Amino acid sequence: MRAHKISIMIVLVAICLDKGYGQGNEMPAYHSVQLEALAEKKDGDPTDDSDELELESFLSHPLNLNMAREEDLMQLHLLQTMQIKNFLIYRNLLGSLLTIHELQAIPGFDLETIRRLLPYIVIGRDESLYSALRERWKGGDESFLARAVRVLEKSKGFEKQSDSGKSYYEGSAMKVFIRYTYNYKNLLAFGFTGEKDAGEPFFQGAQRYGFDFYSFHFFLQHTGIVRALAIGDFTVNLGQGLIQWQSIAFSKSAQSLAIKREAPCLKPYHSAGEFNFHRGLGVSLQKGRWQTSLFISAQKISTNLETDSSGRNDLFSSFQQSGYHRTPAEIADRNNSQQFSAGMNLRYTANRFMLGVNWIHFQFSRPFRKRDDLYNLYSLRGNHLTDFSLDYSYTVANVHLFGELAFDQWKHIAFLQGALISLRENLDMSFLYRNISPGFQSLYSDAFTENSFPNNEKGLYAGLVFRPAPGFQMNLYYDVFDFPWLKYRVDAPSAGRDLLIQFNYQPDKNWRLHAAYKNERKELNGEISRGGTHIICKPVIQRWRIETDYSLSRNFDFMGRMEFVRLDTVTFTKPRPGFLGMAGLHIHRARISGNISVVVFETDGYDTRVYLYETDLPYSFSLPSYYGQGVHYNINLYKDITRIIPCRSRHFHLSAALNWGQTFYPGLSVIGSGLDQISGNRKTMIKLQLLARWQ
Repeated sequence: MRAHKISIMIVLVAICLDKGYGQGNEMPAYHSVQLEALAEKKDGDPTDDSDELELESFLSHPLNLNMAREEDLMQLHLLQTMQIKNFLIYRNLLGSLLTIHELQAIPGFDLETIRRLLPYIVIGRDESLYSALRERWKGGDESFLARAVRVLEKSKGFEKQSDSGKSYYEGSAMKVFIRYTYNYKNLLAFGFTGEKDAGEPFFQGAQRYGFDFYSFHFFLQHTGIVRALAIGDFTVNLGQGLIQWQSIAFSKSAQSLAIKREAPCLKPYHSAGEFNFHRGLGVSLQKGRWQTSLFISAQKISTNLETDSSGRNDLFSSFQQSGYHRTPAEIADRNNSQQFSAGMNLRYTANRFMLGVNWIHFQFSRPFRKRDDLYNLYSLRGNHLTDFSLDYSYTVANVHLFGELAFDQWKHIAFLQGALISLRENLDMSFLYRNISPGFQSLYSDAFTENSFPNNEKGLYAGLVFRPAPGFQMNLYYDVFDFPWLKYRVDAPSAGRDLLIQFNYQPDKNWRLHAAYKNERKELNGEISRGGTHIICKPVIQRWRIETDYSLSRNFDFMGRMEFVRLDTVTFTKPRPGFLGMAGLHIHRARISGNISVVVFETDGYDTRVYLYETDLPYSFSLPSYYGQGVHYNINLYKDITRIIPCRSRHFHLSAALNWGQTFYPGLSVIGSGLDQISGNRKTMIKLQLLARWQ
């Protein structure tokens, strides 16, 4: 029997089971769909764990809904725009909440939403959120995390060759990450991180000071007129992301109403990613309804250098975003350029109206110029870039309008307009139109677009959420888009469309079922014609997915998933199929907890790959893409080891976590390519983490 048939039987058995008795972990299921869509769009694994850290803080210090402001509710990452607006309108009209049960009377707050909120909120008296600055330096939550990761099989890059001309990794195969944080009720936070990737030197060679990447952040909130103060590393979010957005931002997914970018302008940065943040000083000031944010940043960046007409390395063609500095060539690219940046946001906020003006400027120590390919005709050139934008929002009755109008220093325009509409208590819709010039240029930006960055795109998105009965919900979106100019792997103006429909069924807190269908068509280069140009083909990729989470008892939760992929295009003589099946079990015990999952996959290549959210260590997640044919299993174990410490305190907790993952590729003699090539048909990864927390 083929592997995918076995997986089908496993998942179908789980779907047909009766009700359980416990309560599963709902957070991974809520975010996993959006994270998988983000990984597919960016073709990479996000590294920002800020959302998880903020939620962890709310677990220790729940948010008082009677005092929460709009930005506080945004930081929960559990509510959509219309839910936040409806809550604020309800509280303004009827006053402070008396009980948690009042949330059921707010439009858009169904039982599933309320269940997600419960661990992170309280209904308390109207007490001030402010506290004296001197009080914030004591009594906060402190933590220290240390994580080590290693692939057990030896890849080609660690086999040092006798030929000095051969490239190899100069460091060990161990990846190490450390982080210390102090947090006082999200009012004062500071800490540092250090990270070394596998293959990078450590206290030797080019890294004689230890880690390849160091980061420090200091963040203060709500101190008089100072709304926020950031020193060190921080992220900046402006408008709807057309000119700047550095926090994690989701794209099209089954959350069809999640189309609006919402986050504070300044946020502390404490992740392992070595790109997409600022290093310097930022401050937000507020007086009445006016708020202004200013920042200035100077930092070294890693770039790929190119020779100019005189043969000197005087310009760079791209940013090195991976953060890898393992080989002599990668080490030479490390911090070889300087970036200076400054920006400003001025915002006026009324009860139902907001208007903001944004400006950002970048200056580089070297000129920037991409390769002279035709699709790069409108790309950024020179050693500076300046962008401006105007963003706004307005709520009238049951309609929330928002948008942003931006232009760069060459007056190329980008425009985005969205609408969120509550038609009935159980029916909501969303619309988003974007029109972005092929010449529009921005850095560190992330708007709601089909492209990875806001450039060269026109499109119209429509989403719908329908809740016909308690526990049942349908999400639907349809997006049409076109690209007026050429793109990478598309040698002509092109177009496409995207459709997704998902049904969610959750009769109680113990069982949840999702079924989804996605159909996407986007024009790409096909075969080369006799004239030497590519024929533009219109491949259609279809995905069918069904997944379930089920609580077997207080201590055991089951999860299962099946996904089928089919790629149809005139380039191939027959459709290219793909399949993935997953079954897993969560274990919740007082002394030890963990999970185990098994994945079988069989696809016809990289174009039919499947991204899967995989439970990992605390404050870490994986989004591997599965393609080819193989079997993967993953084991996580978590243990609170505070009890074995001789002089333990009730305010000190120490935990250990272990992850073991292994993938088999039957029939292959080598895995990977280049310096990451491994001899054999298996790849094994082990991760170990220690987390100490005290107060």
